[in-house]
Amino acid sequence: MKQAEFVNFNKKIYPKKAIQLSVGSFKHLAKFEIIGKGGYFTVKINKFNAESASIIKDEFSNFVLAMIKEI
Repeated sequence: MKQAEFVNFNKKIYPKKAIQLSVGSFKHLAKFEIIGKGGYFTVKINKFNAESASIIKDEFSNFVLAMIKEI
């Protein structure tokens, strides 16, 4: 099991609500923590299994981008 992945989202582009909704959709795959610091939201992704390790960061990022249109 890999320790953690980190994804940064610029606050000017990504609303926190889009990130929160995405976390809700992915919570069955990993544990997520949203940290707001400076001009970015940093999402810490951990406790994911080996099967998800190679794709979870990219797929989560894509999902957040898609959620912007939904809110």
